Amino acid sequence: MNENDPILSLILCSRNDNYMGNSRWRLETTLNYVADQVELLGRERDVEVLVADWGSNIPLRDVLRLTPAAAQITSFILIPPEIARPLQKDSPFPEVLALNAAARRARGAYIGRIDQDTLVGQRFLKVFFQLHAQLWPLDSALLFSNVRMVPYRFAVRCPSRAAVQEFINRFGSRLKVEITPSKPFYYHSVGIWLLSRVLWHESRGFDEGMLYMNGMEIDMIKRLISKYRIVDLGKIIAYDFYHLEHYHPWVPRKSAVYRKVNPRLKDRVVHHNDEDWGLANYFLPVHSCLRPGGITASLEDGWSAHDQRRFRFLLLCIGVQMACDFLLIPALETGRLLRRFGFLLSHRFGTAWNTISGQPIGRWPQLLRNRWLQRRSLRTKSL
Repeated sequence: MNENDPILSLILCSRNDNYMGNSRWRLETTLNYVADQVELLGRERDVEVLVADWGSNIPLRDVLRLTPAAAQITSFILIPPEIARPLQKDSPFPEVLALNAAARRARGAYIGRIDQDTLVGQRFLKVFFQLHAQLWPLDSALLFSNVRMVPYRFAVRCPSRAAVQEFINRFGSRLKVEITPSKPFYYHSVGIWLLSRVLWHESRGFDEGMLYMNGMEIDMIKRLISKYRIVDLGKIIAYDFYHLEHYHPWVPRKSAVYRKVNPRLKDRVVHHNDEDWGLANYFLPVHSCLRPGGITASLEDGWSAHDQRRFRFLLLCIGVQMACDFLLIPALETGRLLRRFGFLLSHRFGTAWNTISGQPIGRWPQLLRNRWLQRRSLRTKSL
């Protein structure tokens, strides 16, 4: 490592599009927010943020409005459309390829993967640098933290940077963490997946055969967990990561509804990447966000009395909306269940009628029993 290299590289991937709402605002907020936390700790030389820009026609670095602090620590790797489209095949966005490209070119001693709409808290940064200074065995640890959910009703309004900071300061520790005791913590939504650069290269990153959504951290952990210790970082830092929610509360919060997902791990033939993982055989330069002529935007910083009044009004509005959601969502779920039951009942009745139609009444019980046994046998075989 070069002595000027950062200690921590945060890698993420995105594209200049409107994925599930204002994705560009979410990315800007993520980059500006983490830069604010890094600046407050005086760690600008120790942190880099590396964005893999996958297939944008207009590069993200040309359109994002970043603060000077964010521009100082943020760099971009553009994977142009002529390279991206053949590689992604039928996947609309292959995170594994984009993130591996960033990991391969990251300079930090430790590499942490976050989502493009995940806010990185100051508590995490403090704890990480404390552990590093105390020579805690980070080099041989697999660190994973789950994430807290910033409500959709707040995030969808694209509030100011100051309002986002105030919201996290007030409510961050009370935001929901989506974990259940029935599965290991690393099976749930990721806040950060963090390990040393040596281990990233040893494992050759995410499996690049997993071109769709879900399971890529689980797969990587399963490949490493037999040799290295997995640490529930979230418990140590009180889950100091905050996802800007973009799933409407009235629709199922399942990625499979919107995009194709990777096969279940137990059904997949696991394979490892070759030495060219991370698009190593492509010339993909890392571009600094600091550009000649002072193009980087200078954004609002203050928090005036007027801002406070607007913030309180915003909280009132989203409070009313969330209360309505709380009352309406159970009714919507009940409606979905009733429709599903009605469809199932109609299907079963149709199957039964087709089975007995045109047959003597005396044979109906036996025909229906045989049809039921046949269906039961098929279900058993599929399991």
